[in-house]
Amino acid sequence: MTRIIRLQPAARIDNITDDGHVGYQLPYPFYVTEDGKIGNQEFWSGTPLAVIGFQKDLAVQTIDVWWREVKDNPEKAVGLYLVTTDSDGTWGTHSTAIESAYDFTETDGGPYA
Repeated sequence: MTRIIRLQPAARIDNITDDGHVGYQLPYPFYVTEDGKIGNQEFWSGTPLAVIGFQKDLAVQTIDVWWREVKDNPEKAVGLYLVTTDSDGTWGTHSTAIESAYDFTETDGGPYA
């Protein structure tokens, strides 16, 4: 069975109504295999394709935690910013921190079980 780690970015403000109500959007989660490949490519279309690691500060372009450190301890990703590569090999940092991370295979049976 393929092991899947679910990385959920934090909710972000989507809109504010005239009466002050704040609406939030929960970004689509990343389902990542042990080798770092991001699943559901019918949605992502290669952008992003795989996880490289995570960084603590958006202003400092460095990998603070590599994927190999997170795959066996997903909680290490919480509060960090995801760094991925696309199908062209270009790296990018996602600007919303990871809010939750867990072994989706064990918890929910996984999307590929």
